[in-house]
Amino acid sequence: MQQQNFDRQTAVRYSGIELLKIFAIFVIVISHVVQTLTSENLDISYQGYVLDITKATTNFQYIVLLIFRHFGVWGNSLFFICSAWFLLKATAYKKKKWFFMLVEIWTVSIIILIVTYAILHGGISAKIIIQSIFPTLFGNNWYVTCYLLFYPISPILNRVIDGMSKRQLLRSASALALLYIFLDFIKGDWFFPSTLILWVTIYFVMAYLQKYLMFFADSIKNNVVFALANAVCFVGLILLTEVGGLHIAFLSEKMMRWGNNCNPFIIFMSIAMFNIARNVHFKNRFINYISSLSLLIYVIHENLIIRTYFRPAMWNYVYTNYGYNNLIGWVFILVVITFLFGIIAAALYSVTIQKFVKKISNRLYESLKKKYLSMENRILEKY
Repeated sequence: MQQQNFDRQTAVRYSGIELLKIFAIFVIVISHVVQTLTSENLDISYQGYVLDITKATTNFQYIVLLIFRHFGVWGNSLFFICSAWFLLKATAYKKKKWFFMLVEIWTVSIIILIVTYAILHGGISAKIIIQSIFPTLFGNNWYVTCYLLFYPISPILNRVIDGMSKRQLLRSASALALLYIFLDFIKGDWFFPSTLILWVTIYFVMAYLQKYLMFFADSIKNNVVFALANAVCFVGLILLTEVGGLHIAFLSEKMMRWGNNCNPFIIFMSIAMFNIARNVHFKNRFINYISSLSLLIYVIHENLIIRTYFRPAMWNYVYTNYGYNNLIGWVFILVVITFLFGIIAAALYSVTIQKFVKKISNRLYESLKKKYLSMENRILEKY
């Protein structure tokens, strides 16, 4: 047993992991910018800029866009795997931290709503306004909402995992992976899947890796080979589907068939990339600072109002004034603009009102905690 490698007291975060998180948010931005280009938006009047990449084609730019569209799954997998590795070392979750995340997400949503309402002189639909007032309830950022659900149960999962033998953990991780990674990848409605169940599955896989496969996790060479093999399979499957779609009617409109969160090639490539980053030991304050803004960058750039009104406006401007002859170049230009906007907005928020929001959040948490415990005690005394 390699239990010595599973020390919950040491959770050192080197800049290799922080750089990987920055890379993760960057590829997520790529996916979201392409998503805006390739998805109709019924909340705005102009639709001419939208491209359809769901159909088989020999157009090189469309194929590149299709691959980019899958990058959101890649970035989200990287983010969760980075979190899972350290959550596995925790004995409890921080309730104040959880509540602060909830309050901060709401604060950012309200700020963007107010600013946009002023810019557009009230030109926001009632539906968008309501969803912006309750961002977590409506899951405006699905990843963050799912993380708020997963984070509190992680210590319970740790206790379950710690109570398992090596054989039991292997069987559990294997069974979950079979059901909710491999079979779900083949057909997405088998065995009542959900993102939360998928994350529990990845969590068990990461637990077995952390407890018993550190000889593999610590090998940069093995993980480079593993990452490249899965990357080839990932791109190869997309290209194979494209070729098949040109000749088989059933596949002709299935180009996004493999763009789901349970894509095993993307998950295992992400695990390998995390292992590589974890074994690259250096520290850089700038990288660590940008990485510390990653949650805010995610929440801001993918805010419901930003993705409904502003990102489509960028693509409509490009379509109207320049056309799509250099489409891939425009993708990277808009990605850089969106990414830098997210960094600047997150940094401004962090140096202006974040401390105030945290102070209010802590006070509100203590007040709610006191009222809840009082209510709980009355229930326990009575029943």
